[in-house]
Amino acid sequence: MTYALIREFSGADSLLSQRAAIVGYARMKGLSIDRETIEFESDKIPLEERKRLREFIDSLTSGDTIVVERIEVLASGMEDVILIINCILSRGISLHVASGFLEITKETGLFRLLPLIVGLKEQEESEKGGKVGRPRGRRSSSKFDSLLSEILEALKEGRSVSSIARELGVSRSSLKDYIESRQLRKFADDSWIERAGKRLGKVETQSDELSCTLDYVKK
Repeated sequence: MTYALIREFSGADSLLSQRAAIVGYARMKGLSIDRETIEFESDKIPLEERKRLREFIDSLTSGDTIVVERIEVLASGMEDVILIINCILSRGISLHVASGFLEITKETGLFRLLPLIVGLKEQEESEKGGKVGRPRGRRSSSKFDSLLSEILEALKEGRSVSSIARELGVSRSSLKDYIESRQLRKFADDSWIERAGKRLGKVETQSDELSCTLDYVKK
């Protein structure tokens, strides 16, 4: 079964615009939407209290597919997004993100979602600092976004910004600004996985509905 998952956002895109984006994406990908689920619970409440979402995920079976317009439909916080996606993938369910034209499966893991996850982290830091952030799901693009995977791999190898810039043929100062603004070093050392793992443990002690594993995220 293929499900369209839509969520109401206060002051954000309408339910109809999310539906239209999903339908357009599904047509391009040759998907047939079998059912539609709408979550009306506030995007401010914690994951543990989102009964509708938890019941929806618990009702899915291996081979099912979820299509969302954007990643914030799952959650607005980076760690909750990672937690939810891992629960989905660990059950053999695939996820499509229409705005990023992405298909995520257990085989692909979370790595290709990093550009979107980095955007969520950027929004979180902006809100914590009391800054006026961009509307949810809207992040300024950079010419380096297409090189994100290569940059992260190089950082994991412990290479310097100068070395990475030379290999990619880009400005060192511009690359340095990009790495710092996206806080990529935190992602390169896998600390984000550890934080998500601690969050996962907390939820698992409260309920078995979203039990899952983070093992394949590190691949």
